[in-house]
Amino acid sequence: RRAIEAGLRDGAVRGVVATNALELGIDIGALDAAVLTGYPGTIAGTWQQVGRAGRRAARSAAVLVAGNGALDQYLCLHPRYLFGRSPEHALTNPDNLPILTRHLLCAAFELPFTADEAFGGFDPVQPVLDDLARAGDLHATRNQYHYVGDGAPSSAVSLRTGGDDTVVIQDISGDQPNVIGQVELAGAAMMVHEGAIYSHQAQTYLVERLDWEGRLADVRPVDVDYFTWAASGSNIRRLEAVAEREQGGLTVAFGEATIITQATGYRKVRRYTNETLGFGSIDLPALTLETTGYWLVFNEALTDRLYDLGILLRPNDYGPNWQAQRKLALERDGRRCRTCGASGDDITLHIHHIRPFREYGYVPGVNENYRVANQLDNLVTLCPSCHRRAELGQQTRSALAGLGYALGNLAPLFLMCDPGDISVSAESLSPVTRAPTLVVYERVPAGVGFSERLYELHDTLLAAALELVGDCRCTAGCPACVGPPGDIGPDTKDVTRRLLGILTDKVHAR
Repeated sequence: RRAIEAGLRDGAVRGVVATNALELGIDIGALDAAVLTGYPGTIAGTWQQVGRAGRRAARSAAVLVAGNGALDQYLCLHPRYLFGRSPEHALTNPDNLPILTRHLLCAAFELPFTADEAFGGFDPVQPVLDDLARAGDLHATRNQYHYVGDGAPSSAVSLRTGGDDTVVIQDISGDQPNVIGQVELAGAAMMVHEGAIYSHQAQTYLVERLDWEGRLADVRPVDVDYFTWAASGSNIRRLEAVAEREQGGLTVAFGEATIITQATGYRKVRRYTNETLGFGSIDLPALTLETTGYWLVFNEALTDRLYDLGILLRPNDYGPNWQAQRKLALERDGRRCRTCGASGDDITLHIHHIRPFREYGYVPGVNENYRVANQLDNLVTLCPSCHRRAELGQQTRSALAGLGYALGNLAPLFLMCDPGDISVSAESLSPVTRAPTLVVYERVPAGVGFSERLYELHDTLLAAALELVGDCRCTAGCPACVGPPGDIGPDTKDVTRRLLGILTDKVHAR
């Protein structure tokens, strides 16, 4: 690196290709231009990279070569969001209990706590200190708490992850196992399940064994032309609002959320061509995530209006024998997803009509076509993830899914976060709210403040989503607006745009 920097200064090196390591910590005034391959992810990062050129020269140039992602395409069509806005605010939640606990241990290592002492805005911290004492990390005397752990607790605090529970990855190809990395437990089921391809420092490894209880993954180097892509299902089990308001037929809220997630299966995908080579099942326990979320609940009047306009589809009345047939289908399939094998012990399984129920023309009180539609040979048990894919294969319209895709891709534009830091759940009938519901939740235990910020930016976020979908030049949806054509119905873009028009009170637009 030092040689490259010296070469840039004296002109021996005319250009350099770098990761965002060049973004900070280098002061070379002779650079004339910066070429950014894709949006860096934040406005702050963009200006840092652009600012590498022209630090001392009179003029400089910067070129952003956009990728095909939703954020890149949105910024190309609406550059004012890049040039007209201040950089993002870095958000954190110092009262996040897992984070607070680690900070308290580090503080106690430096100086013992007194019983009535405060820590930042958390006052008092004695209940947390008592928990740490019971766990054996602190020793409680009459009026003080002393650190008694082994070594400095700061060495166990990761700047990359927010959780304590990790899975260690070890290469077992040599005489002795060699640790090559670790992943958070929350991501282990997706990244290092048995059969997964794990990449580390340009080498690919096959995961031969995952010891879930022992938090250990055994891998072996392999030379393969494919990667693995895991799918998961999630259920919203609890929504408890901290703040909420009624707005335009919606209940807009943020607060605490309980999410149940389970990896359900994976597929092998050939590199470069994205050809699917095969499938595999993942049989691991479901995980419970206690976090925070921002959500929209559609009230009855708005929902009925959207039904009448054809923007949302009314829930089917499956006939009087539906519950009995549903139970028979579950028992026949052993309460497992027929596609990926996921168990129904920890997730809510769905019963899917192979031939869509609507095609049978059942009219209550007029005919009994439900009897044919609900025959067992037309029913299959699926996990939520496989059910979504099956319905997409039937080209079922989904304005909610289109809205969720747009919001999930746009949210990082207003937050200093990676798209993987948040997830979106869109349900036409949520078992929690008993109404159409869209939830954007943080993938960090207890959250770090993203949800509250999205709640504050609700109007801005919907307006940006309307611009994203309305200004996109595709005809029936694409990865830059409501999702790839293979994953959505033919009218998803149209119904999503109409939904956003109503939610932003701009029905006349486009």
